Amino acid sequence: MSPGTLHVSCAAEGSYVAHSAAMLHSVLVHGAPLAVRVHYLHSPRLTARERDLLAGMVRGLGGGIDFHSIADERVADLPSHPAFTPAMWHRILLPELLPGVDRVLYLDVDTIAVDALAPLWATELGGHPVAAVTNVLQHDHRDRPASIGLAGPEVYFNSGVLLMNLERMRRDETTAALRAVALQRGAQLAWPDQDALNLVLGEQRVALHPRWNCMNSVYAFDSSEAVFGREGREQAIARPAIRHFEGPGANKPWHEDCRQPLRERYLEHRAATPWPQVELVRDPPPAPRPGRWRRLRP
Repeated sequence: MSPGTLHVSCAAEGSYVAHSAAMLHSVLVHGAPLAVRVHYLHSPRLTARERDLLAGMVRGLGGGIDFHSIADERVADLPSHPAFTPAMWHRILLPELLPGVDRVLYLDVDTIAVDALAPLWATELGGHPVAAVTNVLQHDHRDRPASIGLAGPEVYFNSGVLLMNLERMRRDETTAALRAVALQRGAQLAWPDQDALNLVLGEQRVALHPRWNCMNSVYAFDSSEAVFGREGREQAIARPAIRHFEGPGANKPWHEDCRQPLRERYLEHRAATPWPQVELVRDPPPAPRPGRWRRLRP
């Protein structure tokens, strides 16, 4: 690994390609003084035009990009979730996809870099396989880590921002371990990829400061102060480095009802991509309740 190169990866397909472009634009803007090398994970359905547009944007900003097509059958047997595409599993293949890279920063496409990334890239992993931010859980999910066999919520991390020690993961055959856990425990995993990553790596990870994954929950839930301490939460809100718009519906910056802090940063970066026009997502109208309709009298 070149010490002057930030290796960053993401996975996307379909409508998420445009969102990934906004995220990558933000990374390229905030990557200096490091060179940025993108490792783009995708299904065979990524079009040649989408590849060309992404490559043109990345190279135009001084970065490099490699595309890694993941055959459907490589993840077809892994647990699915209606809210996510199978691309959620692509990240577990990074140790074998990047044999010459020692570490990589994996980012979900609903993140935006808002400050310099070099300090995160320089994080000392000390032989640990991954560094990540503890997940702030809403009150009705607080027991989930224990329910799947983890020591408690303090060891459960959010998988939207992962600094991955690929050398260690290759040595430990982590990809095989993740596949095994996903197949054995699939029915128990509410968030399949994140739960599997936590079951295999949760108690081995380096805990990052919340500014490196400033989630919606950091702003919304008072419990985030208990997780990070008052000072940690205040620092994350005052000076986030990576803003993560986790959660469904209006939590996403491309939703018409989104009112989340720093949503404008997504829109600014999206406007500078080959997909500048944002078609805002709208929730479908609620289905009528049975028995509520009555015939009108003639």
